[in-house]
Amino acid sequence: MSLEQASFLSQIISAIAVVASLIFVGMQVRHNTQVARAQIRESIMGDWSSVGQVITSNPRVFAAGIAGTSDTYYAFSNEDKFTFNTQAFIIYKHYETMFLQHAAGFLEDEIWSAWQLHCLMYFHQPGIQAWWRERRMTYSPKFRRFLETSKAPDMVSQVEMFARRPHGEAPPGDNV
Repeated sequence: MSLEQASFLSQIISAIAVVASLIFVGMQVRHNTQVARAQIRESIMGDWSSVGQVITSNPRVFAAGIAGTSDTYYAFSNEDKFTFNTQAFIIYKHYETMFLQHAAGFLEDEIWSAWQLHCLMYFHQPGIQAWWRERRMTYSPKFRRFLETSKAPDMVSQVEMFARRPHGEAPPGDNV
């Protein structure tokens, strides 16, 4: 084998090695992306468990708060106002984090679309609307625009669930 042939062969081997290493790096990046997304999904559920604990630590205030109006809120004791503010703030910081992760490409469309329904279901409740007017500036402009230009999702709200009775019976005093 001549020196020229040996040089040509080594260039071919080098090119194959470069392609193989690029394929390997691509597979590693893809795997790492999948792992990162799985960790984000796991983190979301862990965070939601914490949010759930905050809500269920005083469900009476949360239920009254989301179904209420500004008048309901101002009729709360200072302790209940603090509780509801904390509950709503934590829920919406959770949603904002997911929104921003989705916008950055770290949270898949199918995962965010399900959480988005939940987020908007709460957002369009009268009590959350009253709270939002007072606290909206504590959220990113992009998230505020998303919420404030949204429409209520076509799903049963928590307020509607609270009012329902077994077998579709109306609550006492409801003429509908």
